[in-house]
Amino acid sequence: MAEPEPVRLPSTLPETITITGQPDVRMTPNQMRALKAETGHTLEELMGDTADDADRMQTLVWLELRRHGHNARWSEVGDVGVEFQSEPPDPTTSGGSPSLPDSAATGE
Repeated sequence: MAEPEPVRLPSTLPETITITGQPDVRMTPNQMRALKAETGHTLEELMGDTADDADRMQTLVWLELRRHGHNARWSEVGDVGVEFQSEPPDPTTSGGSPSLPDSAATGE
């Protein structure tokens, strides 16, 4: 009797992710171990001066996906696009409330 073809489930990874502001490369020791187990390379090899841009980008994507609860394989992560966005403005330093007229803030 022939073996049945394995069922291939659709990827649950997003097509793209957004990284806002400066990329957050903070990692826990367990994340560093998981990255090395997944790739066979250390963080320094993937993000250091001698790393190529693709490895750096893929590492950022891998980290961001992990932070969002995805347990993606390294090879899958390479197919997720990245959109970089500037930090949104800090509403606490805008010089006034966008929803109140200036007179409401001063009482005049």
